[in-house]
Amino acid sequence: MVKSITKETKFMNCMELDFATKVELEHWMATFEEKVWTEDVMKELSKAGLVRRTISQVWNKDNHRLTSIFEYENENAYKACQKIIEEKVAPKARANYTIKTRNNRGIVFYDYRS
Repeated sequence: MVKSITKETKFMNCMELDFATKVELEHWMATFEEKVWTEDVMKELSKAGLVRRTISQVWNKDNHRLTSIFEYENENAYKACQKIIEEKVAPKARANYTIKTRNNRGIVFYDYRS
């Protein structure tokens, strides 16, 4: 689901997802919306303050990695969304995939857009 950006991003989370094999990464890419990040979950996250979510496949490393970037209206929106993710997304993700993750969270202080 792609939504035009109408809100300003103040807080963001960049997550790296490492998969053991290319097959696991490709399976996740093919099924993550129907199994984990459903349209209903995304609507609920949007209402809680999620501005944008971007997934990209890392191609310049010798691994099987995706990055997932979440942009939020503010820190309170981040906290509200984390609660939703822990309740509705994390259990499904853990049940269906074996992923090693790393998170980096921050407050946006510079944002160039062309």
